Parts: sequence; structure tokens; C-alpha cells
Amino acid sequence: MGLSDDPKVKLLGAGFLLSLFALVGLVGFGLVAALSALAAPPAGTSLVFVLLEAVAPYLVASALVGMLSFFLLVGLTVAAVRSASIPRNDRLARFARFLERYSSEARRLGLSERFEPTAEDRIEALKQEYVDGEITELEYERRLQELMNEEGVEDEHARRERERTGRDGKGREREYEW
Repeated sequence: MGLSDDPKVKLLGAGFLLSLFALVGLVGFGLVAALSALAAPPAGTSLVFVLLEAVAPYLVASALVGMLSFFLLVGLTVAAVRSASIPRNDRLARFARFLERYSSEARRLGLSERFEPTAEDRIEALKQEYVDGEITELEYERRLQELMNEEGVEDEHARRERERTGRDGKGREREYEW
């Protein structure tokens, strides 16, 4: 699921954009009000007071909409970071374990578990190596069997992989009846 699929990110993003449009509109109207006050100031009144009187409502409204925009941006950033996928690989997991040795905060967050690749991730990486021609079919079968043994992958997943590759799990071709 990407960021654009998350309803919270969509809602906060739309709110942020609308608040920016409102802010630009308020600033524009404030400038028009300031220019009109400068064009025809009442006689005997200080120019500063005339400008302040014309622009004050727009300044207050712009400040409120600006704060709303800021909070929507913060919320959008937090929601986007929370819904973003975390890459999982062995290097990140090793680095997280290193951090956990020296930082109680890292231990409390359980960083290494967040970065540790799942069995399915490891199988997908192994498949990709095989498809890219980096390993032979026998090496693929051997490493797949090791993964399934060490990771405790459920039997259904192992059965599907063996059926897909046409092997019996011991590296031998299965014979099919025609």
C-alpha cells in the first residue's frame, strides 16, 4: 500500500492544499485592501492607522490559517512516515542489533525485529537471485530448503514452492504421469 492509498494521508494532504489556497487568497485580499486604503486615505488620519485598520482582519485570518496549514503539514508528515514501508534486510537488522547493544531506547523500540527480513522476504530475494541467473537451480533448491528448515516456514508455503519448481524437496526431479 503506497502513500497515495492511505486515506489519512489523502485527507491531510487535501486539507493542507486547501489551507494553502485559503492562505494565498487571504494574503491577496489583504494586499488589495491595503492598496485601496493607500489610494484614498481619509483626510486627517495617519496613514499607519488607515493601513492597520484595512489589513488587520486579513492579518489575523492569515495567521490562523497559517497555523492550521502548519499543523496539517506536521500531521501529513507524521502520517506519511508511519504508513511508509520500512525496508527489511540483513544489513539494517545487524546495524539495529549493534545499536540495541548500546542504546536502551533502541532496545525498547525493538529495532532489529522491525528490520529483520521475514521468511517470505528471504524466499523472494532467493527467487530473484535465481531468476537473475546469479545461482544455479540446485543452489536455489539447496538454499530454499535451508531457509525453510531454519525459518520454520509453514508446510503449505514449502509445498507450494516445491510444486512450483517441480522438485521433491531433496533436489530431485519429480516424475509426472502423463
